[in-house]
Amino acid sequence: MNATIARSLVTNIGNFTSLPLLDKRPIVLFFLFTLWLLFAGHTTRADFRAAVVTIDITPNSPKMLLGYSARQSTGIHDRIYHRIILLDDGIKQFFLVSSEICVVSPSEYDHVAALLQRKLGIDPLNFWWSLTHTHSAPEVGVPGLPAVFMGERYKHEVDTAYTSMVEQKLIEGIKEARRKLAPARLGVGWGFSQANINRRAVDVDGKASLGLNPDGAVDHMIGLMRLDKADGSPLALIANYAIHGTVYGPENLEISGDAPGIVSSYVEQKTGIPLLFINGAAGNLAPIYSVVTYPFLSKEKELRQFRVLLGDKILEANKKIILTTDSVHLFTGSMIIETPRKPNLGWSDDLAKYTRTSNIGINMVRLPARFLKINEDIAIWSLPVELFCEISNEVRERSPFPYTFYYGYTNGWLGYLPTEKEWEHGGYEIETVCPYTPAVEKDVKESVIAYLEGEMKGTRSFTSQAINKPAPVRPQIDGLLRCTAETGKAIGKDVKYMSEWRAFGWFTAGSSVEWEVDVEKAGEYEALLEWSVSNEEAGKEFLLQAKDKKLTGIVASSGSWEKYKLEKVGVIKLEAGTQKIVFKSNQPFKTGALLDFRELRLRRMKSE
Repeated sequence: MNATIARSLVTNIGNFTSLPLLDKRPIVLFFLFTLWLLFAGHTTRADFRAAVVTIDITPNSPKMLLGYSARQSTGIHDRIYHRIILLDDGIKQFFLVSSEICVVSPSEYDHVAALLQRKLGIDPLNFWWSLTHTHSAPEVGVPGLPAVFMGERYKHEVDTAYTSMVEQKLIEGIKEARRKLAPARLGVGWGFSQANINRRAVDVDGKASLGLNPDGAVDHMIGLMRLDKADGSPLALIANYAIHGTVYGPENLEISGDAPGIVSSYVEQKTGIPLLFINGAAGNLAPIYSVVTYPFLSKEKELRQFRVLLGDKILEANKKIILTTDSVHLFTGSMIIETPRKPNLGWSDDLAKYTRTSNIGINMVRLPARFLKINEDIAIWSLPVELFCEISNEVRERSPFPYTFYYGYTNGWLGYLPTEKEWEHGGYEIETVCPYTPAVEKDVKESVIAYLEGEMKGTRSFTSQAINKPAPVRPQIDGLLRCTAETGKAIGKDVKYMSEWRAFGWFTAGSSVEWEVDVEKAGEYEALLEWSVSNEEAGKEFLLQAKDKKLTGIVASSGSWEKYKLEKVGVIKLEAGTQKIVFKSNQPFKTGALLDFRELRLRRMKSE
C-alpha cells in the first residue's frame, strides 16, 4: 500500500476518536473502503508466469554467410536456433528472442515487430530481438547499413526464402511460448569470465588494428538471470556476456553458432534447460582464442575451449543464485537518442526513419534505445549497435540499479559505437564501420543514465508478494555486500516490512535492522544507502555499526515517502569474517520515523 496514504489514514483515524459514535461511523466506513481499494489492486493480480521455446533455424541448403567477406556455406558444423523467453507479470507480456545470427538491419526487426503486432497484438516495445553475433550464420533480410560501409560484400540477391523461414519460425515460437506459460520464479546474479580480450591492438604510431590488446579495456562480468518453475526446478537461463562470435575465422565455410552457440549447447547439456545467450558491449572485445590468432590449433579445439572458459563460469554463477521470487513486475520504455552522423556518409534507403537532417543542415542518426526494468533491482538497456565496453561499464557503475545489464546487437544493427578517446587511434571500427562522430559517447551515456535515474527509477514496481526472510549476506562476484530489507532482521515493535516497497517502514527511534554478514576482505568500505523520507521527517541521525566500528550521518530528505534515493553516506572499516552489522537511529525522538529503509550496500574501496 502507498506508504504516505497509509500514514495519513492512520493519523486521521486517530484524530476522529474524539467524535461521537454516530459521527464516527461514516468516516470509518470511508477509510475502510479506501483501504480496500488500495489493497484490491495488489491482491487480484495474477501470479508471475514464464515460458521458454527453442526452434531450429539451420538451413538445409548452402547460404551466404555474414560476418566476413562474401562467402557461401558448404556444410553444418553445429545447428543454430531461435531461443525465446516470455515473461508475464499478469499485466504485461515481454518477449526476449536470442537468435544465432550475426546482425540484421533495423528495418528487418521493424518488419517482424509489425507482423507480431498485427497477428498477435504484441506491442513492439515488449518485443526484443537480440542476435548472438556469430560470424558463421546465414544472412537474414536486406543488408542495411553494412552495404553502405562495405558494398562489395553485397553484390548477390537477398535470400528471401531463408529470411521468410527465420521470420515464420520466430512467430511460431512466440505462439508456442504463449501456450506454454506457467507459474514461475525469477532469480538474478553475477558471474565472471576471462573468455574475452580487447581486440584493438595499438602500434607505436598510435594506430589501432584488429588483434589482441591485453592492456585494453574489457568487461569480464556475466549478468545472469534464472527462471524456475513454481516447484523450484529450473526452467531457463539468460546469460549476458560480451564477446565477438569470431572463434571461427573467415576461412570457415560451415554454419555454426560459434562460441555463443557452443557455450549455450554445453550449458544446456549440463543443466537440462535452455540458455539464452545475450551478447553485450562487444564492439572492442574478441574471444581470447581464435583460429586466426592461433592458426596452429584446430578450429574444433579452439571452439571447445570456451565450454570451460565461459560455459563453466555460467554454471558457477548459476549455483550462487539462491533467492528467487514469484513476485515480478515489468516496466518497458524507450527513447530516441539523436547524435550527429559522420560527414559525407551515405545512408541505406530502408533506414530512412533512423536519420534526419536538422534545421541547420546536420545529418543526424536517430538511435533507438530500449529499457526493461524488473522489480526494483534489475535494469536492462539495449541498442542496435556494436558498443565499446567502456561505455556500458560506466553506465553500470553509475546506475542506481544493482543489476544493470546491457544487451547489444538488439533490434537491428547501426554500426560500431566507440568511445571518444578511441578516435585518435582510428582503425576498422572507426574508419570503416562507424556512422557516428566522437560526440556519440557523451550523447549516449548522458541520455541512458538520465533515463535510468529518472524514468526508470521513478516508476515504482508493485511487488506485493515480496517477503522479508532474514538470511546471511555474502559478497557478490565483484565483492559487493548487499544488506537488503528482504534479508535483514527487524528489531522493534513498530518497524514493519512493506512488501510492495521492499522496504522497512515505521522505523522509529527504538527500531533497528540487523544482518549476519560474511566479510571476505578487511578494509575500508564505501557505504551506500537506499531510503525514502519526507521533508518533514528528514534530518534525524542514523548509526551504522559493525563490531566496534561506527558510521553516523544525517538522513537527508529523498523528496517524499514514495521516492527512494541511493547515495553514498560515508566510509566504515570492516574486519574480515562473519559479523553482525546493525543500522538504527543514533538519537532518541518521540514522534515520526527515521526513514523507510530499502538497502545498504557496502563496497570495498581500492587501496592506493
